[in-house]
Amino acid sequence: MKYVLIAEDDPDLAEVLAEAIGERTCLATHIVANGALVPDAIAASRPDLLILDISLPGLSGLDVFDLVRNDPRYIGVPILFLTSSPEKAAESALSSSGEQRVIAKPFDLGELIRVVDHMVDGTKPASMVA
Repeated sequence: MKYVLIAEDDPDLAEVLAEAIGERTCLATHIVANGALVPDAIAASRPDLLILDISLPGLSGLDVFDLVRNDPRYIGVPILFLTSSPEKAAESALSSSGEQRVIAKPFDLGELIRVVDHMVDGTKPASMVA
């Protein structure tokens, strides 16, 4: 089964995300609340998508992003920044290879689920096609 790793330090938001993804897609989820735990979680089970907040304790989401993008074992893991600092995430995303997208908080849950579903499947949702 495909799965999504959610790196989010707000426990209520992380639970809402995990529940919505689990109910509306055929994806399993795992939550980590500390950026320093993300590398171990990815090493234990490579996710089909990493949802990454920028403001994480331990390692920031940007630090985690750099670690993942610079590790050849994780080439091809798509990353979705879900953040209240979309401009910071966009700067990092533009300077990196691999698939990544940015969704600003607050967000529409239905749109987020569509983006997650399409990123895991490797296609672009209609609303994001250029």
